[in-house]
Parts: sequence; C-alpha cells; structure tokens
Amino acid sequence: MRAALFALALIPTTAAARCPGDMEVMSCQIGTKVLEICYWKGAVMYSYGPPGRSELDLATPLATADYTPWPGIGRAMWDTLAFYNRDVTYEVWSSIDRMDPKSVMEGGINVLQGGQTIAALSCNRGTVQGDLSIVQSYQ
Repeated sequence: MRAALFALALIPTTAAARCPGDMEVMSCQIGTKVLEICYWKGAVMYSYGPPGRSELDLATPLATADYTPWPGIGRAMWDTLAFYNRDVTYEVWSSIDRMDPKSVMEGGINVLQGGQTIAALSCNRGTVQGDLSIVQSYQ
C-alpha cells in the first residue's frame, strides 16, 4: 500500500495541465500560480505552482483524506481538505456566501506548521472553478 501511495505521489503533474482522467475537483489562480485539486484512482491530489511547472505535488488516499464538510450552519457554505507534507499542513478551502445571489466561489490555501498559520493564500477573485464539496460524493 505504501509503495502504491509513494508511486501515486510521484505522478508527474503540472499546475496548468488537466487532471489525470479529467477528474478536477477544484482549481484557481493564486497570484501568478495555479492551485489544482484532482481526484484520480482513489486518491485526491494537490498541485501548486506556476503554469506548466508544479512546485509541490501531494496525494492522499480518499478513504483517509482529512476532509471537513460545511456543518450546515452560518451564512457561508464552506469546506476544507488538508494535505500533509511532513510537519506542514496545506489546508485547501472553498466557500460561497449562500445569502448573496451575486456571491462568487472563493478559495485558497492555509499553510500551517505546528498548528500555527504561516501563510494564508487566497485565490484571485473569479478564478475558482469547482469546489471541494464533491469530495463527499467520492467517499
């Protein structure tokens, strides 16, 4: 199992490329870089970097993915999906204001180390495609 996960983590992906098997869950532009979350062969994958060249690729089995769905209360419908790289957590989020008909999907990445936020990156407005809620349908 570990060998399979290691092999999955080494799958070459580029931030500008389409997800393997066309199973994009969410993508957006953050500054000049691209975030892409994909579902493929029982795993969710994280890719981040400039178009055409990923700086960081992570994968986790869907069965054990750290996904937090919207609890059903509050104005914003949100969810998160965490990816781990040693002691650093990359928490991808998506959110939309369900009370505002003009609201657009938002998203980003919170980077945490030792429980402390070391970076909070937001997707450029209007660039979020998809949302993380589809992860529930795969679980």
